[in-house]
Amino acid sequence: MRVRYGQLSVQEAFEKERLLERARVAWHCLRDGDDARACQMMEQIDARLQLTVRQGTQGATYAELTALEVNAWPLAELLLEQAPPAVGCALALGRMAVPLAEALAEVRASHELELDGASLRAGFGRGHLLEVTLLVPGGSGSEIEQNAAENLVRAVLGDRLFETWIGAVHATPAPRRASLRVLDVNAPRATLQLHELFDTVSAAALGVLQGLPEQARADAPVARAVHTAGNVGSADDEARGDWTLLETEPLADARGVRKDDLVLASTCMPELLRCYLDGSPCASRRFSRVGERFVFVSYEDDARTMQARVARRTMLEAALAEAVEGFGAVTGVGLGVKTTYVDLALCNLETGLTRLVSKLKAEDAPARTFIQFFDSELADEWLSIWPDSRLTEG
Repeated sequence: MRVRYGQLSVQEAFEKERLLERARVAWHCLRDGDDARACQMMEQIDARLQLTVRQGTQGATYAELTALEVNAWPLAELLLEQAPPAVGCALALGRMAVPLAEALAEVRASHELELDGASLRAGFGRGHLLEVTLLVPGGSGSEIEQNAAENLVRAVLGDRLFETWIGAVHATPAPRRASLRVLDVNAPRATLQLHELFDTVSAAALGVLQGLPEQARADAPVARAVHTAGNVGSADDEARGDWTLLETEPLADARGVRKDDLVLASTCMPELLRCYLDGSPCASRRFSRVGERFVFVSYEDDARTMQARVARRTMLEAALAEAVEGFGAVTGVGLGVKTTYVDLALCNLETGLTRLVSKLKAEDAPARTFIQFFDSELADEWLSIWPDSRLTEG
């Protein structure tokens, strides 16, 4: 269900308001001291949400509203906004990071496992995502250990850092430690200790961001050039030498949703596109140093020839580039079985979306034209250009 973007249907608007009213009641229960009732009501609103009330180390009370599935974060954020000013505790979107000792105690209680002797390895996979492996002395690699390892890493990092940067957590058996070890302080370390987890992930994330362009793509010289290479563009490719041409296989039941019918694409953001097409966790925060958000326009094209499709796409791409000039830029184009795509980076999401919708209407875009999001947490959100057109039902 959409809750953040697009013109909602009558049924969607009714359901959204019903959820908001139930959230207000839950927050009032929390304010009145009925924590258990508030937590129960939030879970009843949506099973993907979890409200936890806990005492901090300094005696403060925290209420953390967590999304158990990544696409529920927009709903969690919306419901958090319904809390009254004086609710009696500090509110947080997602669980905050907890000290390692507390995280280990939680795993011990919930999984009956001791992970305090584990070490870890971390490395980057596709899409700037970190993969963390816990080496458990005497472990078996069982499903319980896998779940415990993921819960431990999530607790130490906090929900938002985990969701943005962690692609996978693994638990693998390791030899039991000997009682005495010979230490060589100059030898390179193959593994890290658990207490280094938060600092390691934070440093890795900072390293990625520092390696990204310092300026927004809207400020880059190529942002003003229209891409027209091959069947996807032409000679202007020389102005965009950092663009990559990608081929992919469309899904058997493709409907033009989430680029599922994409065949050929040209992009200056290949890691973002590959990450999205692979179905890996996708977050704009990993691909922009200056806070850009990445979206794409999709439209069903009934042109009879490839030349006609490319001509229409080139015209719309130029119009969209003009519409977002100064705070956005085209970052890619693509052709699907029946759908054509134009990818964009927006420095101001709300303004950018409004300008894109207006321009697409002015250009008389096809009936089934939509704006979709690269971010996994916005997977259920979309905007239609024409009121009677729907990308998905429900």
